[in-house]
Amino acid sequence: MSLEDDDNTWLLALESALHEGVDDHELIGITRGRVLPEEHRAQIWYTCLGGGNKFSNFTQFDEIFDLQEQSVVRGDCKALVDKLGNEEEDKVSVVCDVESIFTHYCKTRHLKYESSSLWADIVLPLLAGKMPRDHIYMCFEEILEKYVPRESGIGGPVYHLLRLLLLYHDPELSTFLDSRKITPDLYATSWLRSLFSAVCSLDATMAVWDIYFQERDPFFVLFLSLVILINAREQILEMKSESREHIITTLSGTPVSLSVDDVSDFCSLARYYIIKTPATFRKDFATVIFGSVYMGHGEVCNRVGDLPLSQALCLPVSAEEIIDTCDVIQASPEDIEQVRFFLVDCRPSDQYNAGHLPNAFHLDSSLMLLHPASFQTAVQGLFMAQRQAVASETPGCGQHLCFIGSGREQEDQYVHMVVASFLQRNTQYISLAKGGYHAIHDLLVHNINESLTDHDCKHCLVCAPDNHSHCSEPADHEDFTATPKPQPSLMNKFSSLSSVFKLRSSAALDKLANHGGKALISSEQREKLNGVLENWSFVQTLKRGSLMQRSGSALGTPGPRTGVGQSVEMKEKLVEYITNPNGEGLTIDRHVNAHDRGKLYRNQGDVFSIEDDDGEHNRETERLEVVKLSQWLKKPDVVSAFSCHQVKENGYMYNCHLLLMETLVFVIRESETKAGEGYVTARRTLASIVKITSKKKHPDLITFKYGTTSPDGEVTISDMDRFLIPKASEATRLIKEQIMKQMEASKT
Repeated sequence: MSLEDDDNTWLLALESALHEGVDDHELIGITRGRVLPEEHRAQIWYTCLGGGNKFSNFTQFDEIFDLQEQSVVRGDCKALVDKLGNEEEDKVSVVCDVESIFTHYCKTRHLKYESSSLWADIVLPLLAGKMPRDHIYMCFEEILEKYVPRESGIGGPVYHLLRLLLLYHDPELSTFLDSRKITPDLYATSWLRSLFSAVCSLDATMAVWDIYFQERDPFFVLFLSLVILINAREQILEMKSESREHIITTLSGTPVSLSVDDVSDFCSLARYYIIKTPATFRKDFATVIFGSVYMGHGEVCNRVGDLPLSQALCLPVSAEEIIDTCDVIQASPEDIEQVRFFLVDCRPSDQYNAGHLPNAFHLDSSLMLLHPASFQTAVQGLFMAQRQAVASETPGCGQHLCFIGSGREQEDQYVHMVVASFLQRNTQYISLAKGGYHAIHDLLVHNINESLTDHDCKHCLVCAPDNHSHCSEPADHEDFTATPKPQPSLMNKFSSLSSVFKLRSSAALDKLANHGGKALISSEQREKLNGVLENWSFVQTLKRGSLMQRSGSALGTPGPRTGVGQSVEMKEKLVEYITNPNGEGLTIDRHVNAHDRGKLYRNQGDVFSIEDDDGEHNRETERLEVVKLSQWLKKPDVVSAFSCHQVKENGYMYNCHLLLMETLVFVIRESETKAGEGYVTARRTLASIVKITSKKKHPDLITFKYGTTSPDGEVTISDMDRFLIPKASEATRLIKEQIMKQMEASKT
């Protein structure tokens, strides 16, 4: 059968169905994904929008046009009718119909009419479809309350969700737009308010609506917007030297070129991205973004965990979706593109060893600050493990990285830093488990021991929350110069993906059984592990170098010539990470001496002390001064300079330099595009520093708090900066000395 015959077949089936008056589900089964014939479009739109099942009160309109902004309504209606090109004798009637629709809707919803709502652009395709007046009102009402975001003004939640979707599928493009402070509400407002009618031609808009209304998915408009952005990514990324305003203007007009012939592929791509996206956001934000104006503004629901949607680090995924995805034994051919998670458990090792999902890779988030080299080794192992798991079609493992924290805010701030580091690598498909391990544990509570691996109710912090105080947090006077104690069951540090990581190397067991003269596992544990290790081929594969060669493009490793040497080195690092994940035997320098406690500074006790600090980072300045790093580092008034990382409130880290002057501290961030250049992101006076604090578990993570001290000794914090400084003790000592000099000078 030819394509033309096939087209005729569905058209005949459609005409027969319309004649017989079939229900909307059967009708959509015939037309799904097709641009509709013009003669049947109005009837099918009306059916898809629920016209046959809804009661409209439009017939009760009192025909009184007395809105405060009635003249604006009438002017917009006249401008709309002029676009249609009706005969002069018909224009008055059409203007009256449209004005009646707008006026009645405003009165029944107690709304103030605003031209910026683009209602005229929504009604235009309905008028072009030659619907009766009451049908137009019903369709207009349904479109506004089901498909157009309820809060589509600047800063509305729909734009934050669109940004998260772009970050999930194209982190490089999202990061570029973020760096230029270009948020979706600056370019996509007309797209979402009018369902593209305000920016596309009338024919293209009607073709898009044909498929859109058949989908019956209010979020479809977000994925259509996503397709537009990703298809224009090369053009956007090439505009690095253009002004912000030029980029926004270009983005806003991108859909203009969409033609009727493009619509089928356009919508098919949107469906593809829907399939490749976790579905949790639909349940979480459906009532926040869409629905009648009677549903309110949704501030209470407009949150991801404890944060507003606008501050979400990445796309959230519920425990229910994680478990449902992991329970799938094997994907069917039609589901091959659906989301499959590769779970990354970022909790401390003692918590992981007390219970975890069986297919979760362990990546201790504290390693990022305490042992960066071990962390980088673990990340390389993670990528290789994921690559091999996907290649071998391991059940419950896929390309989508989902990070799992503990579910406790204080610990999970380090998980957020880990997630941010992956986003900075422009890693696709990054998500974060809502509620962390705690939510997963609660979901599986009725079958906990069968569902979780190594679950130990005595040490599990969900089962025994009283253990939290001495399992995860150090004492107030912990000795930071002491050698960390070995952790038991360190094999779990690497992973529990038994179907992927099967190690034949007995050397790892030997190290576990006799590590520095201390037995980290018992002989019984060793015998138990032998069964698991018997078929573990991952490190053996590394010995041969084949996996590194196969993974070269993804990991940035050399090809066949140098891959073997790299593989041996990586193998040694991975074995060391498995057997010594926390770097036992290393000494952690403390940046504040215990003898400093109790000293007074500006009549304040213990200002330069180690304490827990959960403050937020200062906002980015709008315009940054560009400087030459070499010139600034050589300035004669520079007392000292420290190379470090600036840690933003969302977990992102940037290479920067702290320049200590006689009375000032400058923060200069290195340019990511031009070597040798930087941006002055902050200029702080030493007199404004009221506290210098660090985390107990991470003494190199330093927070500078700025503010004022009242005559009675009360400190008011107005701003803060956070840095990860190697050898932080030296930096804080010099800054403290310079502050004391300034204090002495001010007294004299």
